[in-house]
Amino acid sequence: MDITTSTPLSFQGDASRCEKCTLPTGDVVFRKTGSPAAIQREVGQLQHLMNSSRILVTPQLLGFGDDWLVTSWLHGSNLAEQFASAQSDADRSAICERFGSVLCASSAISSSLSEADDTFEDAFEAIDRIVQADSRRVITDLDTNVHGRAVGDVWREVMADGADIVPEIRFMQGDWCLPNVLTGGPDASQLGGIVDWSEAGWMDWRFCIADGLWSIGYSSRLAGISPMVFQRVFLDVCDVDPTSDVVAWCRKIRSLQALI
Repeated sequence: MDITTSTPLSFQGDASRCEKCTLPTGDVVFRKTGSPAAIQREVGQLQHLMNSSRILVTPQLLGFGDDWLVTSWLHGSNLAEQFASAQSDADRSAICERFGSVLCASSAISSSLSEADDTFEDAFEAIDRIVQADSRRVITDLDTNVHGRAVGDVWREVMADGADIVPEIRFMQGDWCLPNVLTGGPDASQLGGIVDWSEAGWMDWRFCIADGLWSIGYSSRLAGISPMVFQRVFLDVCDVDPTSDVVAWCRKIRSLQALI
């Protein structure tokens, strides 16, 4: 695919190279290069999303090779930028309400896609291998509710608590963070799209609630404010009890999955 100009993009924690590119036709696209395994997995997820185009605005796969892919460019402002520039708590609460509303809408994708694959089970197996390899490792992420806990201890709790939890498996984006949700158009509240489907797959949709809580906490900490009010708005929109054992369970799993 011929590229006229390109502008590098950087995303924290992403080992891939991402670029905003212009084609000879003048069209703007998104290009990512990375390891063949990672690219081929993301290509599969984007192909899986083709049937969801009527439900959510998602990137459309335009082309790919062994170690690269190109998708349509989604225009808009991401919610992390909006949160950072918000002038009041009311504005931040409105952003978190929108964040939760889009998550609830995205869970409807499952109804238009094929049967679940093994994403859920594969994640558990990968976590278990990490735990068995180094059970003395400690979780150091300040934005989780298990900071400072031994990985092995948290994993044992997850396995014990999970016996009584019935998973609600849906096809989800897999990295539900404020930067990945865009709004745009004449109305600032209009959904511009959901980007970064590299971690998408079949999982308990409440894992994305755990992601969202983390993301709101992270953005709040950057702004020097408490996240509790905004996290509660997000949970209320998702109709989830903040004291729910399921939420605590999902947050533990997500803190472990970050090690994969």
